[in-house]
Amino acid sequence: MSKKYKAPEGSKGAPAWMATYGDMVTLLLCFFVLLFSMSSVDIAKFKAAMSSFADQIDVLPGGTALTEGELLNNGISQLNDVQIIFSGGMALNEEGDGLKPEGPKEDTVEAKSEVDPYELAGKIAKEFQALIKEEGFETSVAISYTANYVKFTLQGEFLFDSGRANLKSQAVEAIGVIADIAKEREYAEYDIQIDGHTDNLSINSVQFPNNWILSSYRAYAVLEELIERHGYDPGRIAATGYGEYRPIYDNVTAEGRAKNRRVEIKVLLDTEELSAKDIIETSVDDESTGE
Repeated sequence: MSKKYKAPEGSKGAPAWMATYGDMVTLLLCFFVLLFSMSSVDIAKFKAAMSSFADQIDVLPGGTALTEGELLNNGISQLNDVQIIFSGGMALNEEGDGLKPEGPKEDTVEAKSEVDPYELAGKIAKEFQALIKEEGFETSVAISYTANYVKFTLQGEFLFDSGRANLKSQAVEAIGVIADIAKEREYAEYDIQIDGHTDNLSINSVQFPNNWILSSYRAYAVLEELIERHGYDPGRIAATGYGEYRPIYDNVTAEGRAKNRRVEIKVLLDTEELSAKDIIETSVDDESTGE
């Protein structure tokens, strides 16, 4: 009787080729994970992850170090005045306890911008308004303001004769009051812009061929008064003529043309100057954090 054929038993465990295949798949997975991690970074999640470590820097028990500071763990020394730079500007305080400083220092941008420019301009305008009223020029000088400047509007008929650029005596007195008030309260340290305006009635004389030149001469007359008589810094004052091209009333009526003939004195406030690059970077950060 013939013996039955018995197949040889295979080796136990996975085939040998599985090890090589598994290594290859693992390497490919790591490769694609690496590519994905380098392709995009979620700024909001990154900031959240970093901020979660902000108060956890010194939670491990420490000992005495050979150098100044405290041991964290495994011989790592926590030195004083160490700064951790994140995109949000987080830093250790002087004690090195990993907490945020209580507030910005006086020389930081945040401290300088604590005062609202619009509120500052309103305060200056109200102060000028009260003093101008006391001097009796309330009807001749109109005061307005924006976040960037405080403006004094003087009517042309109050300042000049028709077609002339020589200041009247009452105009000289009013300008003197404005100049003295500004100097007493140190507002003369701000830059001053003087704008001249006319109506749309044409002028053609030897001295003033057009309204543009007339408005420029009238603005310059006020500038010269502030520099020569009141000692204002020439480096902080400028004059511009706009002619008939910036009316505030309709030139159809005589009353409207009279109000368009004016000189404006602007006390320019010292507001913060930002570059376009800073504005773009700030807007990108706000969008990424969802603010």
